[in-house]
Amino acid sequence: MNKQIVENIMTEYNRKRLKSAHEADIRKENLYENIPELEEIEKMIKLASISLSKIFLTNPENVHEQVKELKEKIDHLKNKRQEIYKKNNIPENYLEPIHECKKCSDTGYTPDGKKCSCLNRQVISHLYNMSNMVHMLKKENFDTFDINIFSNEPYENEKLTPRQNMYNILEACEDFCMNFTKTSANLLFYGGTGLGKTFMCNCIAKTLIDKEVTVLYETAFSLFEIVENHKFNKQNESEENRINYNMIFECDLLIIDDLGAEIGNSFTNAELFNIINERLVAEKKTIISTNLSLDKLASAYSDRIMSRVFNNFALIKFYGNDLRMES
Repeated sequence: MNKQIVENIMTEYNRKRLKSAHEADIRKENLYENIPELEEIEKMIKLASISLSKIFLTNPENVHEQVKELKEKIDHLKNKRQEIYKKNNIPENYLEPIHECKKCSDTGYTPDGKKCSCLNRQVISHLYNMSNMVHMLKKENFDTFDINIFSNEPYENEKLTPRQNMYNILEACEDFCMNFTKTSANLLFYGGTGLGKTFMCNCIAKTLIDKEVTVLYETAFSLFEIVENHKFNKQNESEENRINYNMIFECDLLIIDDLGAEIGNSFTNAELFNIINERLVAEKKTIISTNLSLDKLASAYSDRIMSRVFNNFALIKFYGNDLRMES
């Protein structure tokens, strides 16, 4: 994501604030036209407030008496204003700007300086629109999922047929989406190639994005490339990479697809542990998809990583014949 896109997002926030302020001004004009007494009260409150400020600056001998008198006057005017509002069924915040996002007042940042969830949603939306994911999710979602492509014949030593197994997986994934804000679950999809793991990741991503959940989808290879660029190329790091790196930790759901396809080393092991651990601490959800078996996964990654995964992820096995070979 380049600088211009970020500026465009912030410009849109500014446009929203100007629009809500303009609409508040129109409400004020109409209100004062219908009830002139309210405008007069507002002027008197402002004049009394200015006088109060001057007293504090000049600090006269009878400062306490004057301050008390003005505060009582302001309180009296405010009470009178409130009575008029109540008599005419006017909400107390009627003249305040109405923002689309109440958490950040359409600034993109909450009062504590953190990025608002609405800004994260816009960033994620732009990231998807810049990639092929937006087109992929139109094709791969729960509405286009076809259970009948999975064999209903027994498979090796498995108790369920691939189709019966997929019914269970489908139910678990739909439940994950339906109860996303309540569940503490993370998911590990494992099994051979061409069994529907990536498709199911896309189904979940599409459903939650439609619910305005911030979802970041990355292959393991691209994930570690983002981390590497952030760690070792900060001076020349692109705005898109910086935002992607932050989103790895901040998004509501991180999907890591094809874990095990990246070049494994001490760096990727350390960073994967950091990502999983930080997201667990922050109670952020993660889905990992891999073509490796659990044994091979345990051999490829550190004990610390596998401890976090086995203790905090629901292990969901995909099996059957490679669907891509059969189609």
